Amino acid sequence: MSSPLIIAGSAVVAIGAAVMSRAIFAPRSQVCGRVLFRGGMDGPPRIAITFDDGPHPVATPRVLDILGERQVIGTFFVVGRFAQKYPDLIRRIHAEGHLIGNHSWSHSNWGTFRHKRYWRQEIERTDALIEGIISKRPTLFRPPMGFKTFHITKSAAGAGHATVTWSRRAFDGVRTTERQIVARLSERVSPGDIVLLHDGEVPPFRRNLEATIRSLPHLIDAWRARGLEIVRLDELLS
Repeated sequence: MSSPLIIAGSAVVAIGAAVMSRAIFAPRSQVCGRVLFRGGMDGPPRIAITFDDGPHPVATPRVLDILGERQVIGTFFVVGRFAQKYPDLIRRIHAEGHLIGNHSWSHSNWGTFRHKRYWRQEIERTDALIEGIISKRPTLFRPPMGFKTFHITKSAAGAGHATVTWSRRAFDGVRTTERQIVARLSERVSPGDIVLLHDGEVPPFRRNLEATIRSLPHLIDAWRARGLEIVRLDELLS
């Protein structure tokens, strides 16, 4: 039979693991450092749309076309290695008035637990590239997949960034459908929400970007019909 001490020790370990798991993976957790996950609800009802993992040579232009047609300003958290490959898309995003944020250089799916030096390089290399393209350095950082450790948040703060996650998501980081995205977001988004969508993908994982693109006009129309104004993320967070 297990002794009471062994049982108690196992319980403490399990609780500690649960706390740390939430600290790292929950987008609203503040345990590893200050994280902005939604804007204020004072004033007119406003939300922000954000797009991760681009730029993508097919999806990003189509997203920009839709935003332009509906006169919506969004925020794009770009991956450095993709921005290096498609600098003209970074210029277009910026020229059309959208905000560009830092989403790391490589978006490594296994980089979460790397140390501070790794994350400073990931963030600063992406900053330098973006500044070289549009002559403006990002001020917001979103960690890949929204996962946070002390090394990540301290590295972002050291580079002059606020760390931003989200309060509503389309779950379009995995394969889904237009109908499912609209059902998840059209009625559930409320004032102050930061909405997460994707305009790119990180190999080897694949997603249905077409579903996101096709859902976007419906979402914008539904939110506006409910009286929600869509603004840039820095405006929402101000």
